[in-house]
Amino acid sequence: MSKTPKHYGWLVSPYSAKTRSYLRFSGLSFEDIAPSAMRLRRHVQRAVGRLIMPTVELPDGRWLQDSSVIIDHFDALEETPSITPACPTQRFASSLLEVFADEWMPMVALHYRWNTRVNATFALDEFAANAFPLLPRVMGRQLIAPMANKMKSYLPVLGVDDAMQVAVEGLAQRVIRALDAQLADTRYLLGDRPAMADFALFGPLWAHLYRDPGSTALFDPYPNLRRWMSMLVEGASVEGEFLEEGVVPVALDPLFQCVFDGQWAWIRTLVNAIDAYCDAHPDARRVPRALGDADFELGAHHGTRRLVTFVQFKAQRAEVHYRRAPERIEPWMQRVLGRADVSSVIPEIRHPFVLKDYKP
Repeated sequence: MSKTPKHYGWLVSPYSAKTRSYLRFSGLSFEDIAPSAMRLRRHVQRAVGRLIMPTVELPDGRWLQDSSVIIDHFDALEETPSITPACPTQRFASSLLEVFADEWMPMVALHYRWNTRVNATFALDEFAANAFPLLPRVMGRQLIAPMANKMKSYLPVLGVDDAMQVAVEGLAQRVIRALDAQLADTRYLLGDRPAMADFALFGPLWAHLYRDPGSTALFDPYPNLRRWMSMLVEGASVEGEFLEEGVVPVALDPLFQCVFDGQWAWIRTLVNAIDAYCDAHPDARRVPRALGDADFELGAHHGTRRLVTFVQFKAQRAEVHYRRAPERIEPWMQRVLGRADVSSVIPEIRHPFVLKDYKP
C-alpha cells in the first residue's frame, strides 16, 4: 500500500486546482494523478460512488471527496502549517470567499469556458487527453463529448442565459480588480500567509479563466494577480502571518459586497426552501438535490437559478463562524455594506447537512 496520499484530478478541474495547490503548500508528500476514464470508473467511482474530482486516497485506504473536506483533513494535522486565521472576522471572511469561489464563481468559469469557442475546443481536447490518453485525439473527443455537454448544461442551472452573460463578465472584472488591488500590498489575500480563500479562488481563476486560451488575456493588466497565481501553482509558502486582529482589507470590500448582496440573498432563499421541505417532511433524512428555481440578482440583472441544496453544506461552514462571534464580525459587515442592520444577512441554518457516504 502506498505510504503517500493519492490526489486524483485533472488540470482543467477548478476544485482539483484548489486541493492540489493546498497539498503543495502543506509540505506533505503526495502523488498527483490525472486519472483516465477507466481509472475513474474502476477505482474512483467504486470508492466514492461517483465519477468526480478531486478525490484523495489516503495511505490507510480511506477516501476523501469534496475539496473542502480534503483540505480540512490535512489542515487539521499537526505537521501542516495552518491556513485558518485566529481572528474570528478573518476566519469568517475566508470562509465566505470559499463559498463564493465554490458555488458562485462557477457562473463565471463555465460561461467563459463553454460560451467562448476557443476555450470550449481547448477544454474538449484536455478532457480527451486525460480520459483517453492512448487513443487518437479525434476519437477521444468523440468519446468525451457527452461529459463536455453535461458540463455545458450546468449553465442554465446556474442562471447563465444570454441576458445574464454581461453581468457574469462584469462579476469577473470586479473579482479580478479587487484581488489585484489587495495583492499589491500583501502576498496573499489576508496577509503574508495563505488562507482557504486563496486556494478556493485560485481554483476557478487559474483552472478555467487563466489556462483557457480565450480568456487568459483578462489577466494581462493585473500583474499582482498573475504573481499570486504563479505562487499558488508552484506551491504557496509561509513567509509571514495573517493581518493584525480584526483587519479585513478595504480593497476587498467590492468583492464582499457581491458576496453579501448577491450570493447570500439567494442563499437565504435556499435555506428557507430547505427549512420548508424539512418542516413538511419531518421524518426525511435527505432532501432532494434541488427544490425548484428561484430568482437571483447579479448587479442590475435579474435571473432564475436552480435551488441546488448542496450549496447549503458549503454555506453552513461560513454560518458557523459567524454564529461564534457576531459581535466581533458585524462591525466589519457594516463597513462593507454601508448600513447598521446586518443581522439578517446570514440566515440561521436550522437543518444543517452532514455527509454520509460522501453525500449530504
